[in-house]
Amino acid sequence: DLLYANIAAFQMKISKEFDAIIGFAREEAMRTGSYTIEADHLLLGILRHGDNDAVRAMRERGIDTSGCKSDIDSAIFHEHSIPYSNEDDIRLGREGGNAVSLAIADSMAEDASETSAIHLLKAILKQEQSIGSAYLRRKGMRAETLGAPSAGKAAAVPPAPGKNELAALLATFTIRTDKTIAS
Repeated sequence: DLLYANIAAFQMKISKEFDAIIGFAREEAMRTGSYTIEADHLLLGILRHGDNDAVRAMRERGIDTSGCKSDIDSAIFHEHSIPYSNEDDIRLGREGGNAVSLAIADSMAEDASETSAIHLLKAILKQEQSIGSAYLRRKGMRAETLGAPSAGKAAAVPPAPGKNELAALLATFTIRTDKTIAS
């Protein structure tokens, strides 16, 4: 319930899992001292959620999720976290927004009933500047080898949305969070 999209415009349902992950990503951005939610914060959100197809896919491939988190934290952690009083200033950054829009586009291309964690993981893996994505690629994980949620075959990779499509998509999002951040 932390991420809402204009469902009528995109004919897409955001899963409660995806919504929770976005909320965790926002909290991770604040914890690491960033005013923008980037791909690495989204991956930290997936890892923090824990009970999702994306984490299961990582574990099935023998990926050390704690090692992934450690690599990300060591690269992006700032000395000071963002105070709660500034939580309304946290926004999707360019890379984070791109990952969210690619996840939605991927789920639409698959005719999925909703956008889920596996769609987001596939989108994060396409982000070249992401520390977590680089970690996962070093361990052999590729977006092209991940199938749809609970499906056994790889899904077609949709083209990235254009600049205007991305701007329209991101303009429909409202992110809000409660006042708690788990440590």
